[in-house]
Parts: sequence; structure tokens; C-alpha cells
Amino acid sequence: MAIGTVYPHVPVGAWSAALGLIGAVIMPHNLYLHSSLVLSRKVDPTNKKKVNEANIYNSIESGISLTISFLISACIITTFAAYAAANPEELNLDLQTASSALAKTFGNASQYIWAVGLLAAGQSSTMTGTYAGQFVMEGFLDFKLPVWKRVLLTRAIAIVPALSVVFYNFDTLTNIDTLLNITQSI
Repeated sequence: MAIGTVYPHVPVGAWSAALGLIGAVIMPHNLYLHSSLVLSRKVDPTNKKKVNEANIYNSIESGISLTISFLISACIITTFAAYAAANPEELNLDLQTASSALAKTFGNASQYIWAVGLLAAGQSSTMTGTYAGQFVMEGFLDFKLPVWKRVLLTRAIAIVPALSVVFYNFDTLTNIDTLLNITQSI
């Protein structure tokens, strides 16, 4: 990891995974959401000292959340890289085979921890994407709805396509996940 940090390179055939990683870790909609949440704070825009203080706290909060996300992603990547190095015959690690790789390495409990982590990540991503959509509707588009209608609309926009993809074709979930992460990075 240290060499890759100093001299980064992407192996042949791994560009889609690298671009997807950028989208999965940085998640630009989270940065937008965070800046929108900061706008809800009561800061006197005429007081430069208070505005600077709010900007500093916003940078600290964003930095902490991005650092935690980076560390979690680095742990996941190094765990699976170590597994792939130890088991070269099983190079096809994806969302469907990751739990069995963890179970072989760390025991059966690890696959349940992995499942809970994936569920939490999915819920977090859905919520932040939905909230970011709400802020876009209200701010950029000046599209005002009663709260219950806005919640219903934005949740449906987030959940209905995901459920339809899951029920349509289970075999391509890894490819869909990669494409969604690449889309987030764009």
C-alpha cells in the first residue's frame, strides 16, 4: 500500500474498478448534501469571523467523514487483495463471492459483519442521495412540495429503479454496481 500511495498505478483491466472506487469513496452527492446541510445552520453572513468559523468546521466535518470512508475502503481493499494473493485460483472476487472469501479467511461471523456493513452502506448511500435530490429540487429547481409528497417522490426515485434492477437480473449485480460507482465519480 505504501508503494501504491507514493507511486500509484492501475493494473491492466482495472480502470473501471479504479473509477468506481473514486465514485464509491468520494461520493460527490455526499459533498453536495453536506454543503446543503451547512446552509441550514444559522450563521450571520455579514459577520466574516462567523462565516470563516463555519467554513472551518465544515472543512473539518467533511475531512473527517472522507478520512473514515477512505480508511474503511482501504481496509476492505487490502483484505481482499491479501485473499487474492493467497488464493490465486479464486481471482473472481465480487459482491456475490466476497462473503465466502471472508468466511474462509476470518470465520463465518465475518460474512454476517460484511452483510451488515453492506446494508448500512446501502442505506447511507440511499439516504444521502435522496436528501441531495431533495435539496436540488428545492434549491436549484425551485420545486416546492409538501414534505410528505417530496419524501415519497424522492424515495421512489431512489428505491424503485434499484429494486427493479435487482429483480430483473441478479447475475449482473457486480457490473451494475461498478457502473453506478463510475457514474457517481463522473
